[in-house]
Amino acid sequence: MADPTPAPEARGFPFLTAAAALATLFVFVGLVVVAYNSPNYLGEPKAEPKADPAAKLADVKARNQALLDGAGAKMSVEAAAAELRDRAAKDGRLPFPAPGPAAPAADPKKN
Repeated sequence: MADPTPAPEARGFPFLTAAAALATLFVFVGLVVVAYNSPNYLGEPKAEPKADPAAKLADVKARNQALLDGAGAKMSVEAAAAELRDRAAKDGRLPFPAPGPAAPAADPKKN
C-alpha cells in the first residue's frame, strides 16, 4: 500500500541561516578584538618598590632588640642571661622548668 502523503520537496541551500551564522561569527571575532585592544578598566595593581632584604632584616632585628632591651621589659637580655648563669653556677641547675606542685597528702580519715 502506498503512502498517501506526498514527499516534501527539496528547498535548496539555507542562505539565510548561513548568513546569520557568518554574521554571528564576525561579530564575535570583532568583539574579541575590541576587548583585547581595550585598556584594563579594573586597574593595574600598584607595584610597590621592593625593599632590600638585608635592610628589612636589620630593621626587624633593631625593633626586636629595642623591645627586648626596654619598653616594658624588667631587665635587658644581657642582665637576664648573666643572672641565669650566676644562678646555674650557684645551684647547679637552671630555675626552669619549675618543679610541679606537691601532691596533696592522703587524708587519713578516708578509709
